[in-house]
Amino acid sequence: MYCGIDVGLKKCHAALISDRLEFVGDYTELDLDNVRVTGIDAPLSFPAKGSLRECERLLLKMGIRLFPSGAPFFRGIALRGMEIAEELRSKGVEVYEVYPYATRVILNIAPKAKKHTKSGLEEIRAELSRWVEIPELSHDEVDAVIAALTVKLFSEGMGVKLEGIDGSIVVPKGRVQLSLNP
Repeated sequence: MYCGIDVGLKKCHAALISDRLEFVGDYTELDLDNVRVTGIDAPLSFPAKGSLRECERLLLKMGIRLFPSGAPFFRGIALRGMEIAEELRSKGVEVYEVYPYATRVILNIAPKAKKHTKSGLEEIRAELSRWVEIPELSHDEVDAVIAALTVKLFSEGMGVKLEGIDGSIVVPKGRVQLSLNP
């Protein structure tokens, strides 16, 4: 099974998918017994210098906007994500940083929709259902599902790792990244 985790300071949401959605809910309720790969929606490293990591610069070159991992407001989320990643790795789970918005853009899952609006979230859920059927979920839960989908695609050879000296982000394959030759 593939796991996705949307990291928050107060609550972390998790999703498990196989060929279908198996679980969505609070990270603390997650059963890791059958999880082999996890995608974490949070920076898992800090920039070597400045506010952007090399992998984030690659996303920007692809036209994918983002918050810089070196921004002070992101520090708590990044530290929590790193803590979760270490916990999972200690249990033998492969862990990758993912960015659900990048997946939405690359897979054309309502890339212009705003997840914080009711209509935008409905559009994202409808488009995401092309990949995995989901019930009505919050935007954090949807991000967890997309994180799980991202690592599933990566594990099946349909993803790439955008790497730099200061971190990496896994995204689905798309014609844009292939031209970047990461």
